[in-house]
Amino acid sequence: MLGKGAELNEASDKIVVLTALPLEYQAVRSLLEDPRRVDHAGTIFEQGRLAGTSHTVYLTSTGPGNDSAAALTERAVSFVQPRAVFFTGIAGGLKSDISPGDIVVATEVHAYHGGKHDPDGFKARPRSWEASYQLQQVAQYVANVGTWRRKLPEGVRTSTAVHFKPIVAGDVVLNAPQESSLRTFLDHSYNGAAAVEMEGAGFASAAHKAQAVPHLMIRGISDRADGTKQNTDGQGLQEAAASHAALFLAEVITQLSPPPTSVGGPDFSTSRRLDDELVWQPLEQPAGVSWRKNLIPTSEYTSSASLLELHLVPVPATSRVPAVRMQQLAAELVDLGRSEGFFTNLEHVEAYDSAEVAFVAAKDRNDRSVGIAITRSGQRSAWEALPHPGLSYVLDEDRTRDRIEILLKILDSIASPAASRYAPAVAVENTMMVTVERLSEVNPHSARIRPTDAPIEVQPEEAIGVEMISRCGRELAEELTARLIYSFRNPRRH
Repeated sequence: MLGKGAELNEASDKIVVLTALPLEYQAVRSLLEDPRRVDHAGTIFEQGRLAGTSHTVYLTSTGPGNDSAAALTERAVSFVQPRAVFFTGIAGGLKSDISPGDIVVATEVHAYHGGKHDPDGFKARPRSWEASYQLQQVAQYVANVGTWRRKLPEGVRTSTAVHFKPIVAGDVVLNAPQESSLRTFLDHSYNGAAAVEMEGAGFASAAHKAQAVPHLMIRGISDRADGTKQNTDGQGLQEAAASHAALFLAEVITQLSPPPTSVGGPDFSTSRRLDDELVWQPLEQPAGVSWRKNLIPTSEYTSSASLLELHLVPVPATSRVPAVRMQQLAAELVDLGRSEGFFTNLEHVEAYDSAEVAFVAAKDRNDRSVGIAITRSGQRSAWEALPHPGLSYVLDEDRTRDRIEILLKILDSIASPAASRYAPAVAVENTMMVTVERLSEVNPHSARIRPTDAPIEVQPEEAIGVEMISRCGRELAEELTARLIYSFRNPRRH
């Protein structure tokens, strides 16, 4: 028996969800906010927030079969490095007390095609993988509390049952009468199994091998696998079963991180609160930030434009990213930038990686200069040129707030292990020709020249919990913008 022991990474809010069929994919996708395409190594994911949570879900389809499920599971885990990985969709029921529309949470997965055939007949040699204990516990909690049922259609809220049973996975679609040879074999060799499907063995095996990531499979029963599949499919039961499974899965993901409590009242030792208030945690001394001029070697990547730069410094520093991963990240940052509209699809983007930093950047003759970087210590950075409507570069408060919010979203989406806390830092470099005013009020034919070109820097003196980057992105952007403009107007006081 394999699996079970993987621990949840409490610092990560990234979740991988895999499906096999288009209708299963659509059932999950409908629960995501603003899903957007992310390409990696030829595989297309969609990335979106699970509605009502801080969790970022990476959704992709494996297609039918255990082989493709194994390959895509391994690829997804390597790319996203998620907190947990789930497989959801439909399955055929094997027990008389399990009805179409019910949900089966796989406590373990058996690969039933392994075995030996000799003169005495076929002898099963199964491989089995047990689902991660912590995820089973969360699923049990969701089933016991039952609030997820409110999202089901009214007519099935009380009749839809949740079963915690083993599932068998093979390489054929089973739709045969109870007395058929395969049904008889499964009943004899895997009598405890409640459902049958075609991807679970590949999924569970790959999840176990890929850094022992916590994994769980949730299936909606669409038919009884007894020769009546065509009739039940014609009644729309596939779509209903996929929807039921997706809704249950969504509640499981939602319940992964309950708000902390203590006997004496709310726990203020972390930045996570029930009302999602942005809480700043003062540091004894500013975190060690690498500003853009120190990250990027002097070359064609550097720019004379006035640049807005944002950095998220891990507190404490995360474990160093392996050098081979830095090479992969350089290519992935290009895909991330394009998917977020940070880079256009037509412009040339340079990718660079070294032992200490991976970054991607685009620059043209019109003072456009943008880039994303990550260091081996886990610092995440992004920069872009300030608007330049005339002779001056303009630090417009409203626009700066909007752009910082977008940059925060991009940095939060980098597929690399996240720290539990980050200290944000923001700066403007090449400041001599920068003016603070509204873009709509700028005179393009005049300029206010500052006496110095020194950068204006807001040091990373306070930290926030990683979950606040997504939950309170707007509020965080407003605060960083206010601090930046205050520092610009009062450089001697900061």
